[in-house]
Amino acid sequence: MMLSCPPLPYPPRVLIVEDERIIAMATTVNLQRMGCEVVATAATGQQAVEYAVRKKPDVVLMDIMLQGSMTGIEAARQIRDASPDLPIIYCTAYTDPGTKAQAAKTNPKAFMGKPLNYSKLKTLIDDLG
Repeated sequence: MMLSCPPLPYPPRVLIVEDERIIAMATTVNLQRMGCEVVATAATGQQAVEYAVRKKPDVVLMDIMLQGSMTGIEAARQIRDASPDLPIIYCTAYTDPGTKAQAAKTNPKAFMGKPLNYSKLKTLIDDLG
């Protein structure tokens, strides 16, 4: 049986987890243009977990390779422990089968390769609701 998420509020509140500043800024600007509210950007896994708990976003966009010792997969695991229903969308250049298999263990809502297609990303976010 597939569990469905409650509809996202409008505008959806997004946490961006991305260690490349230019990509984080571009993602922020593009999502804001499309009507999303970006609650924070995190460059490390520790920041991601902290912001996910404190800022209570509606969805997390998670890169896999981050600054510091914690990967996006480990951050997603910790976020999932704290907020089991929080949707996570992986946005990463690491799309090899082994990485995808590890990421799949955190029950993400979607997996999107880089470079990001912002209109497809917005559709993914909208489809969560």
